[in-house]
Amino acid sequence: MTDTATHLSPAAVVDAMHEAFRHGDLDAIAAHWHDDVVYGAPGVSTTGKPARIMAEQVWLGAFSENDVQTHARLVDGEEIIDFCTMSGVHTGPLVLPDGTAIPPSGARISGTYASRYRISNGRVMVQEVIYDRLALLQNIGAMPA
Repeated sequence: MTDTATHLSPAAVVDAMHEAFRHGDLDAIAAHWHDDVVYGAPGVSTTGKPARIMAEQVWLGAFSENDVQTHARLVDGEEIIDFCTMSGVHTGPLVLPDGTAIPPSGARISGTYASRYRISNGRVMVQEVIYDRLALLQNIGAMPA
């Protein structure tokens, strides 16, 4: 039997990841992922912690001054759905899933997203993110508005 008292609540896990994201602390973010974490976002689908770390490195390498603000949260046991705004500054190359790198534009971006998390024993097992990829590319000048 697992001692769940030693684990953070599902909401506290997500909040801790958001706080680590604000500081660009990949090790602190990854500490909350299960070894077999499944991740999906527009154009990205990974399984396993090493692949998830690589996906997060892409964002943290491309954007600085990252912030995330949660506007609404639905909690159902170990399932969390967050509605958030993420912001940052495009200061490094953004490597797309096909390997194309978009050079830094210096643009300040802000966009809404929704994310579903499934937490088990204090670790993220599943994370699915929905955001407007076209708007992001337009905001950094990679596509016409």
